Amino acid sequence: MKGLISFITATAIGSAAAPAIAVATEMEYGGTFCSHSISTMVQAGPDAIALNIEAWGVQTPDSTFKPWANATNHCLVNVTIVQGKTSAHGECLWTDADGDTFLGEHTDVPGKPGGVWTFLAGTGKWKGVTGSGTYQYVSSSKPRPDGTGEGCITHSGKLSLP
Repeated sequence: MKGLISFITATAIGSAAAPAIAVATEMEYGGTFCSHSISTMVQAGPDAIALNIEAWGVQTPDSTFKPWANATNHCLVNVTIVQGKTSAHGECLWTDADGDTFLGEHTDVPGKPGGVWTFLAGTGKWKGVTGSGTYQYVSSSKPRPDGTGEGCITHSGKLSLP
């Protein structure tokens, strides 16, 4: 019996001394955001087009992920069009209603109607965010001669917080 008590005591002490294991909380996100953008042409030729886009947007209030309702974003995107196929890569900084932010990168692949998003970093409640998702363009205005335009994107995926 004394051996059993020693074992239980040693196990309890060992468990109490062990470092806490962080458990990530995984959540699904989704919604729609619309933005205003301005593009700057880098190259416009018969073989290739390259442009940079800067966009400012807002998540619609009917977001399926309530912490992002009315969150804003600011994105910088590099776009190339070669042989009629569009590729894009960029980063977006999101700011929620509390002022907390998260940064991510996105990539459009030729021949697909949307792309992939990956979380990179965050502040406040988004500190340590990881995860990814997809997005799809749902509407866009005709580009104006001054390089401005508007559009809306739906997006969804999973994120984890420590």
